[in-house]
Amino acid sequence: MTRRAGIVGMTLLFVLSLAFVNPYVRGDGNGYYAWLTSPLIDGDVHFGNQYLHADPSFRTRFIDDRGQPTSDMRTVTGKVENQWSVGPAILWLPAFAIGHAAALAGLGTPDGYSPPYLWAVAVSTAVYGMVSILIGVDLARRFGSGRWAGAAAVAILFASSLPVYMYLLPFHVHALAAFATGLFFWWGLVRLPSARPAVWALWGLISGLMVAVYFIHAVFLIVVAWRLLELPRWRAGVLAAAAFTAGLLPPAGIHLASRFALYGSVTTTGYRDEFFWLSPRLVATALSPEHGLFLWTPVVALALAGLVLLARRDPRARLILVAWAVLFYAIASYQNWHGQSSFGNRFFVSLTAVLVPGAAAALGWIAHRGRPLAWALVVVLALWNAGFVFQWGLNLVPNRGPVDFAVVARNQVTVVPARLTAVVRRYFLDRGGFTRDVEADDVEERRDYRLRR
Repeated sequence: MTRRAGIVGMTLLFVLSLAFVNPYVRGDGNGYYAWLTSPLIDGDVHFGNQYLHADPSFRTRFIDDRGQPTSDMRTVTGKVENQWSVGPAILWLPAFAIGHAAALAGLGTPDGYSPPYLWAVAVSTAVYGMVSILIGVDLARRFGSGRWAGAAAVAILFASSLPVYMYLLPFHVHALAAFATGLFFWWGLVRLPSARPAVWALWGLISGLMVAVYFIHAVFLIVVAWRLLELPRWRAGVLAAAAFTAGLLPPAGIHLASRFALYGSVTTTGYRDEFFWLSPRLVATALSPEHGLFLWTPVVALALAGLVLLARRDPRARLILVAWAVLFYAIASYQNWHGQSSFGNRFFVSLTAVLVPGAAAALGWIAHRGRPLAWALVVVLALWNAGFVFQWGLNLVPNRGPVDFAVVARNQVTVVPARLTAVVRRYFLDRGGFTRDVEADDVEERRDYRLRR
């Protein structure tokens, strides 16, 4: 198969896959999406009426029985809490505009929540997720692992947590985070080192967007510091740093303005969670049945092994590994390292693009021992993940807390094949009813869940 035929085939499959997008605003997605609807539809940042549209679990946290915001969820400015970042709204803006135009044309109510808006924004999330995969394919080619880049793309797309946040939970941040972080690494690893101020200014703009999308991405700015130190002359470094800072200011300004408007302070994020830097849950974050990264999504371990192989010959891969290690330590130190309701460890979806070259290198190494073995591994990982997502999405295994992998394995060969046809049929013919039933099951699970570190 030629490269062009592969691209055409992948594009066609992706377009067909958009039928699986569920335009349902759920959980954290309500907070992210409210940064679009409140300023653009209402002309304010009073989120009380936005939260009336939320799923039951989210709504009860912010809205009382009278439909009014609860007192403990008001900020010092009198507005309703919204700790979630404004960056996703920036990325969703073009799709939202398309939805708004469709609504004004009579295809829906122009309130920000009718089907034209939700479908346009949800589909755009899937597109951003797919672009993160394509960025990864390009990185793999530039790292010298192009032969297995396509297979690696399939492995990361279908055997990671990404599809959950592209298709089932498109109003969450993670597919957007994968795009923003992928763009950050692509620009920093492909276009640099360069002393041209314009190159650094654009990287600053990308970096600001990346952090505005997801605050934890600030840890990746260590890559910027490293790249600055690589410049041969101190004068070039000063100019590059100044240009980078200038590019960083616009998205940083939007973020700071959002915090000031809501909290009356640019230093308040709104998050009440803690970090325990001296007691990180390193082993649990990697291997716990409660969303342990490698246990839930073993394709990540494969990709990291490949990055280690690449690091022997390419210093850029070493930089990716350093960035990954810093993020891993930060997440392991986080109060909610498990992500509570999460498929796998959702915080690491951000690194989707840089996992593709690692997976390509690992598959290439395996292919030297037998090409069919490499493809068989991709198929097994993808099928296992698809069945696991099926179980998780139907609440056959807990969304929160640890899962019993013996039950998961048994369900893969008994429950999943038996229910697959009926579930898929209902998903396409009665998506609203299907979603409501899943939501009701989730409310029951949440009632019994006890948060722990």
